[in-house]
Amino acid sequence: MFTFNIEQWVPKFILNDQNGYAIAKAIEVAMRKMDEVVSDGLACLYDFDTMPEWRLDELAWETNCLYDYDADIDTKREWIKNASRFYLTFGTPAGIIQYLEGMFGTVSVEEAGQYGADPYHFRVVVTGEWSEKNDAWSRKAVEATKNVRSILDNILFNSGGASIKLNVAAAVCGIDIKETVTVLE
Repeated sequence: MFTFNIEQWVPKFILNDQNGYAIAKAIEVAMRKMDEVVSDGLACLYDFDTMPEWRLDELAWETNCLYDYDADIDTKREWIKNASRFYLTFGTPAGIIQYLEGMFGTVSVEEAGQYGADPYHFRVVVTGEWSEKNDAWSRKAVEATKNVRSILDNILFNSGGASIKLNVAAAVCGIDIKETVTVLE
């Protein structure tokens, strides 16, 4: 952080004395050690690339950003580093894509006109591994980042294999229906 040379700050008559010189050099060593501690502390607060995982988790809580505590550390770093930029994209398809890209390989948002749905409806297509946990987290992420008036029809998980998992939610005659359907390509 800074270089400290004790000989610039201590008068010559003290440095000429054997005990004075020893005390001055001891102070110099202590100042260097303090500089290292301060540098490490500041890196823990501001350097996202070297920040320990526990600090990333604390920052997620402090900033109330959308976050998965079980994600890998590189994804966590990206979310925390870009949290303020992500807040600016909330309510747009780009906001949904930015958050979900941290968890899945590729993400796309299809709006109503692209697949023949009612206005304000959309669906999300992701490539990656489907699991109940991923499904729940991605629904939470979409709900937090989507526009308030928009309605999520479903999330399509493309595992890259021969099937796509569709998570369908619909309301028929006031009854909520939720099921998982497998469609073969």
